[in-house]
Amino acid sequence: MVHAGRRLGFVLAVTAIAGACASADPSLSSRFIRQGTPSVDVGGPRQAPMRPADRKALLLRERLAHPPPAALDSLEASDPALREALAGLSTTASSSEQYLAVAASYVRRGVLDRAHDYLTRSLAVNGPNAAVYDALARLWRDWGQPGEGLPHAYRAVYLEPRSAVAHNTLGTLLYRLGRAADARASFSRALELDATAWYALANLCHVDMAAGDTLGAIDKCRRAAALRKDAHLPDSR
Repeated sequence: MVHAGRRLGFVLAVTAIAGACASADPSLSSRFIRQGTPSVDVGGPRQAPMRPADRKALLLRERLAHPPPAALDSLEASDPALREALAGLSTTASSSEQYLAVAASYVRRGVLDRAHDYLTRSLAVNGPNAAVYDALARLWRDWGQPGEGLPHAYRAVYLEPRSAVAHNTLGTLLYRLGRAADARASFSRALELDATAWYALANLCHVDMAAGDTLGAIDKCRRAAALRKDAHLPDSR
């Protein structure tokens, strides 16, 4: 009976810690992973790149699934943050940061095809940019097509090799493609670059948990929760 009670207490502790990490680590499909707000999908099959025709079909379905132009005009008029971001593009020399702000606003409202349009337009206007490639990688991942986002993630890391966020994003894509060892290396690299990158540590916690390393996962989840608390981040974003 004593051994059973200890075992139950251990299971409850693991559950509580995993739950804490999960609350700090929302689903990949729910939003862009901002700096300090990433997550991991626990596996998935390897995925072949989409054919150009399939890629166009996906973007078309996204457009058909969202409001017509008149409704979007109303959205743009009623959303102060989106309106302000769009106003920033009215200048003749719009920066990559301004395009990113518009894309982030559309992602926040769930209009992913518009976000994709502005991100690709930024590359055409301003040339290569690590943050834009990182945003595109996360966009394709959240569309359920991590294989399409992988080239963008590698470009982001190439342009900003010391960006913990870029390495973390690459790790989430690799993990979704079933490449757990490569994902672990990317998350570990993110932590090497930024010891306060709690999100990469939380992702490593999930990798350990999925691999059956419960004790390693507990330690990482606890440290990730402490780092997040020190960063004064809200419980959900």
